[in-house]
Amino acid sequence: MITALKGAVAVVIAWVIANSVFHSPEAFLAPYAALFIIGNTVRNSMRVAARQVSVVVLGVVVAAVAAVTLPTVAALAIATGAGILVGRIPRLSPDGIWVAVTAVLVLLYGTATNPYLVMHRIGDVVLGVFVGIAVNAVLVPPDYLSDARDLLVARTHEVADILRQMAADVKASAGTQGSWRQRALSVNKSVAAETAVMDGEASLVGNFRKRGWLRIGGSELFRPAAEALDRAALHLMGLILAVEDSDFNENGSLQSAVSELLEAMAIAFADAGRGPVHDPTDHRSVTTLPLARERLTALEKLVQQGTVTTSVAPSIVLSSRGLLAALAVLDREEYGS
Repeated sequence: MITALKGAVAVVIAWVIANSVFHSPEAFLAPYAALFIIGNTVRNSMRVAARQVSVVVLGVVVAAVAAVTLPTVAALAIATGAGILVGRIPRLSPDGIWVAVTAVLVLLYGTATNPYLVMHRIGDVVLGVFVGIAVNAVLVPPDYLSDARDLLVARTHEVADILRQMAADVKASAGTQGSWRQRALSVNKSVAAETAVMDGEASLVGNFRKRGWLRIGGSELFRPAAEALDRAALHLMGLILAVEDSDFNENGSLQSAVSELLEAMAIAFADAGRGPVHDPTDHRSVTTLPLARERLTALEKLVQQGTVTTSVAPSIVLSSRGLLAALAVLDREEYGS
């Protein structure tokens, strides 16, 4: 909704200035260029603006050279081919095709060699991108750090839900392990939490909303949690593989210990999602983390006593340690609050 509003505002402003103030003969180019800028971060809008101006200027130059040196049909063919080749310059991607499009339109309009129209055409595009940049920077500029925070919270609850399902299935001896792996794979294949935080940090470059974030710590608030959650996703997959290979039918004590540990870790991750991950400035701790540690200690003692016959029990312990280490970071035990 915000992007639609910003796009409408940018288009109207660019059109009014180009048509009513400068009386441009091709005023439509200004709102067209402005619309391409909307939706980008403030920093990226500068890059998009540079590309938009570049492709139009190059298209006009290609058309002018072709029109001066060749007959109309030949000029159209050569300008199209040359525009496509020029548009393949890496720095023009993904807008490079507009070099050829601009060249073709200019030739078909028959204005390739008219300096007055050529200058207006370039000027309209420059006007449009500047309007787009201004509107994008002033009217609710994109802030992806908030999205990164939401992703961290969602990822924390996803891990909690998977652990909760595993606990219930292990306790009931249910054979639904395939769904664990599928859900864990979907977590691993989705956007990395740390990448989301980095994108959020980049979105604040040149953004006046950055000041609000800096007052409470900026992206550094979420970076430790993001790194921990990315590691947790890997430990979760290792835990799933280990539990899948376990034979709980002959190890009742192991079955009970593992299901209790899984349930405790699920509760702790959910607690972290509601507390410090959602609001790193909140000094509440993950009060259920000690219980998860107690359950892990109980499982470790069981393994050390040699009362379980499965060889994958140490793998379950190792993966659980990794998840609890991630929880410790989410609980801010390893970095300043």
